[in-house]
Amino acid sequence: MKVSERMTKNPITVDPSATAKDVAEKMKKENVGTVLVTDEGLLTGIVIDRQIITKVVAAGKDPAKLKVSEFMTESPVTARSDMEIEEASRIIGEKGFRRIPVVEDGKPVGIISVADIVEHARTCTVCMTNILNEAAKAQR
Repeated sequence: MKVSERMTKNPITVDPSATAKDVAEKMKKENVGTVLVTDEGLLTGIVIDRQIITKVVAAGKDPAKLKVSEFMTESPVTARSDMEIEEASRIIGEKGFRRIPVVEDGKPVGIISVADIVEHARTCTVCMTNILNEAAKAQR
């Protein structure tokens, strides 16, 4: 099975000049915890809700002034839409991520998450092992 068959399509994106407040508002509006950062359509970073809490709010920074480019994860690990889901589950498991962007020619086309892989993993031993490895890392 290919990543494109399980990924969430049309990921939410922001420009690197967006503020932490802009990103938080977009997350709330779209009911998501992950936003991809793009510059001229190309993926440059990723922001998860936890980063806003730990790198902005808890650090005493002003969310209305701090640009996403100042706290995002730059050059995130990615998957390709034509990648086998077993490979994506291996990356997620090895890196301990819950989700990774899916790109084609540097442009984000989706996000693949542990939740997206779980249904497939019930019938795929390799995927199940990779997901369990990710879960074990999260427990540490």
